[in-house]
Amino acid sequence: MVKMKGVSPFDEPLDKLRDSDPEEIASRTGATWVPVGEGPGVGTLLVPVLGGEISITFPGISVEAAPELDSFTLKLLTLLYLCNSDGTPPSGSWVAYRDLPGGRFYEPVVARTVEAPLARAFGSGTGNLITSAKTIGGTVERYGDAACSFALFPLVPVCFILWGSDDEFEARAQVLFDSNCEHHLDAFNLRMGAQEIVRLIGAI
Repeated sequence: MVKMKGVSPFDEPLDKLRDSDPEEIASRTGATWVPVGEGPGVGTLLVPVLGGEISITFPGISVEAAPELDSFTLKLLTLLYLCNSDGTPPSGSWVAYRDLPGGRFYEPVVARTVEAPLARAFGSGTGNLITSAKTIGGTVERYGDAACSFALFPLVPVCFILWGSDDEFEARAQVLFDSNCEHHLDAFNLRMGAQEIVRLIGAI
C-alpha cells in the first residue's frame, strides 16, 4: 500500500480484477456474486466487511460502501483481499502480529497505533469494548478481561484482547490474527486492517 509518485495503489488490483472471473473470486474469498442480465462477468461482487458490505461492480470495477465503511483504506484492502486470497480457511489458532511473516518489522507500529489506543479508550471500562465491537459484528471471546473477534473479511479473523487497569497495573491490549491470515493479506495490510477496526469502534 505504499504510494509511489504518479501511481495510485488502486491501479494494480483494479487491473488484476478486470482480467479476473468474478465467480471464481467469490468461490475462494467468501464473497457473493450477483449477476446482472445474461452476459458473463456482468454484475456485483458483495464482500462482507466488518458487519457490513463493500460492493464491487463488474466489468468496469467500481467500488461502493456504506458510509461507515467508506474509507480509502478499507476499499483498497477489499480489492487486495479479492486479488490475493488463495481461499485457505481460517485455522482457528491465534498468533501475535510479530509471528506473521514480516510482522516483526511493523510490530512497534502495531503497538502504537492499535494496542495503545485500545488500552487508552477501554482500559477503565472493559465492557465498553464489547459494546462498541458489536456495532461492527464483533463476537465476544473468552480472553483477558474483555475480548472480541472481528471478521475483517470472511477469511481474515482478527481478535482484540483487553486487560483493564487497576491500582497496580495500567491497562494493556493485544491484537491477534488467525494463523492463516497470511494467505489473504500481507503483514503490512493486516496492520492497516487492524487500525481500521480500531477507528470503527471509536478507539481513535
